[in-house]
Amino acid sequence: MSEILKTEQTNISTINYTVPISDELIENILCTAFEGGITYWAENVSCKDREDMKKVGGWKHEYLTKTKLKDAVMYIHESETGEKYPITKKSIIDALQKMDNPKYSCTKALGRILDETYDACDADIAVQMACFGQVVYG
Repeated sequence: MSEILKTEQTNISTINYTVPISDELIENILCTAFEGGITYWAENVSCKDREDMKKVGGWKHEYLTKTKLKDAVMYIHESETGEKYPITKKSIIDALQKMDNPKYSCTKALGRILDETYDACDADIAVQMACFGQVVYG
């Protein structure tokens, strides 16, 4: 005779902890996204202030971390609708924080980003979270 074990479901609590996000990590996420992660849904990346972009060196993935402008904005141009979605350094950091919430199913991608073992798909998720607040494509 076999015995059936019943397990009680316990309440699960979560904690938020502080993880330093370097400018270099933000640059690398954006570079990976711009070079392959978002190309299937985004047709262009532009900058609000082109003159400032030139001052910083012209590399789009470095603009948000190198500019001295506090309100620096880049735009991701969606292929399907042509709509422009703003991203900022803060929106990338907020997206990474949001990815830690299990309801968005992005915790594994966040883990790879924080371990710096991520790929274009993970960078795409981070940019989509920054643009849309959720993963819309893929």
